[in-house]
Amino acid sequence: MAQKGTNRNRRSTQRNRATYGSVDELAKEIGISRQAAYTALHRGIIPSIRIGKRFVLPRAAIAEWLRTAGQQALMQ
Repeated sequence: MAQKGTNRNRRSTQRNRATYGSVDELAKEIGISRQAAYTALHRGIIPSIRIGKRFVLPRAAIAEWLRTAGQQALMQ
């Protein structure tokens, strides 16, 4: 029985990784430093959910932010 619980937890963790990203992953993906990513998060430039001192980055919100940021840059 312990095995089933372990598999369930593993699937849940994999699903969360697909839904949420880390600051390091975001920085690498968009080509900025980790410190620049944290600065933008603290300033509210990058969409995130703050839980205590931790930033949770919903991938869908990041994708939308990147899409609309590109469109806004083209319009300026």
